Amino acid sequence: MAVPFIYDHLEHKQIRLFQLKHSSPSDPLTGILVVIRHPTHHDKTFQNYRGMCRNWRDMNFVKKTDEAYGYDALSYTWGSQLETFPLKLQLTSKVYKNGILYSDGLVKREGTIDIHRNLYDFLCRLRKANYERFIWIDAICINQNDDQDKNMQIPLMRHIYQEARQVKIWLGEATLIEEEALASIPSLTEKLEECRDPPLLDIDIPETFESRALPVPEHPIWTALGDLMSRSWFGRLWTLQEAVLWEKSSAVYCGDEQISWETLCSFVLIMTHHRIDHWTLPQSVDTFIGVSNGYEAVTLVEDCKTSLVTAEWGLELDTLLNVIRRKSATNPADLVFGMLALMTHSEKSRITVDVSLPVERVYFEFASYYILNEMDECLLNHTSSQTRREGLPSWCPDFSSPETTVPLASRFCGGRELSTEEFSTNFRAGFYSSGKWAKPMVKERQYTFPREDMPHSIRLYQQGIYDLSHPDFIQVDSETMQLNVSGVLIDKITHVIKPTDALVTRLNHWTASNLEKILAWDKECLSLAQKTLRTGNEIPSAYWRTITADSLRDSDCSGSSWDQYGRADYCNAYQDLLTFLDLLIPHWTAPCATSAPDLGELGSGALSFLSRFIEFTRNRSFFATANGRIGIGPEGTKVGDDVRVIIFCPTPYILREQGSVYDFIGEAYVDGMMYGQALDMVDQGILTKDKITIA
Repeated sequence: MAVPFIYDHLEHKQIRLFQLKHSSPSDPLTGILVVIRHPTHHDKTFQNYRGMCRNWRDMNFVKKTDEAYGYDALSYTWGSQLETFPLKLQLTSKVYKNGILYSDGLVKREGTIDIHRNLYDFLCRLRKANYERFIWIDAICINQNDDQDKNMQIPLMRHIYQEARQVKIWLGEATLIEEEALASIPSLTEKLEECRDPPLLDIDIPETFESRALPVPEHPIWTALGDLMSRSWFGRLWTLQEAVLWEKSSAVYCGDEQISWETLCSFVLIMTHHRIDHWTLPQSVDTFIGVSNGYEAVTLVEDCKTSLVTAEWGLELDTLLNVIRRKSATNPADLVFGMLALMTHSEKSRITVDVSLPVERVYFEFASYYILNEMDECLLNHTSSQTRREGLPSWCPDFSSPETTVPLASRFCGGRELSTEEFSTNFRAGFYSSGKWAKPMVKERQYTFPREDMPHSIRLYQQGIYDLSHPDFIQVDSETMQLNVSGVLIDKITHVIKPTDALVTRLNHWTASNLEKILAWDKECLSLAQKTLRTGNEIPSAYWRTITADSLRDSDCSGSSWDQYGRADYCNAYQDLLTFLDLLIPHWTAPCATSAPDLGELGSGALSFLSRFIEFTRNRSFFATANGRIGIGPEGTKVGDDVRVIIFCPTPYILREQGSVYDFIGEAYVDGMMYGQALDMVDQGILTKDKITIA
């Protein structure tokens, strides 16, 4: 029986490095561990202390850029945990020869740990290649059974990846066609770059591919590329952190093939330019909500890298929230710990979460910190999820489950980040930009940046934070995990139409059955709107604004993304869309037909309407209220629910009274209540502000 390996206790800033030993393919995998002290990334002046620093040689080995120096780091996913393989570890002491790290070969302790299939496959390939470098791998270099070790090592991971000589991205084993697809990316990118100018590629016209010497749309290479870009690596939170933080070289491995990260980025960029990126993905991959795919993940990594240099080498809270809701992790609590590793130094010093806490408490601790420190990208607009963990308060997102809806009030809209000017036109149901109802700011947060010429001096990056003592500001009860909020009851739900399941996000996957369900749902909702608003047979503008969340605009609305003043008129676009969908149905002879609709006959207005309609009504109920309003809200909305505005929050929300407290159901769009109208009615004495508790 194998003897378990016993990890030793590490001192402050120490890390373990792994080196795979040479052996034949039939022998068990064996490797050694050595311990070094890792220099923190911002310690740019460590050279000044070489005379007094007993770990200078560790620092010198890590920092030098010569080929023989430094260590590599692995970025991968654990994969299935059902199958494990033994890895024999030997603890040895380090020795330096000409500044290069070696093991002294004297085994102080040895034993066996279990590793999962994906890592086992990677190590077998390293052994086959006679790989000799030291490498950092989380499953090996962190004692996964010791919370104290994880508490010490996880905060160091950002520095470990920043200083790695090379980050190796392991996507997993591959079929022959997948290896061929990865190897073809450089040549495909070159050909796609050559045809950057219009006309762009059209998957319905094979000649646009053939004329550029590209594989035709039916070629299996495109399906294989889609399968590669759907690998689980692109959807994991830890791999995002690892990809964002590296500053040196990186390579992407899949099976026997490899390409550079820069090559993959160029491929994603040109595929997106030609608008054929999502086309390659399997039908099961959701491109609106859910775990992100490779095209989105690569773009997100590059965007986050840019954000790092503008926010004290960390990501802002609003960026982190939008990232986490599209990522996954083997251990649910790691979704929060991964975010902590990406925070700015200032933010990290203000929040501490213990890895030994239950998952629900970890989520609550992060949610509490977030909701009190970031109100622009409001946490309450990110609570929808496919599943929900027991023990979480109703207002706290289940970070382990992707969102089921596109948030109504978000800086990140339509796959891009809105500019400050665009975001300023977003919903503000519970506040104004100035005056009595403005968010209460109390001071400036100061971010510090070391200067190369004066390491101990700083420059300031300022961002406002909130006056938590303001009587209307959200209060968090740490013991009960409840929120105490000020708000306004604006209405009660009287009618609810549950969402249709036909809103497939990718139009080339629509069928006659989809269209029939969509038209039936729309007809039912329109009938309720006409009855509620008393417009007879006319189509009320409030209806088409509601089913697109008021997000359409025309040339008169330049510089904004939301149509607060009702200048855009899309009634004709809505009617054109209905006519178009009606005409499509007869072209399919069977409900299971899979022919894609030809959108060429749709005008730009109708196409924009269709995109927004899908984006904002998917997984949302349509409702009417007692006071004659209409809106869209969470799938779980019920008759009798309250519609409330919460002070300093951007949208109305659906809440359900449960005795002395309320359950939080989710965000809502309510026509005529999105831009501070409820606050005006409070000032006029029509409505009353009150305080409630959300459990």
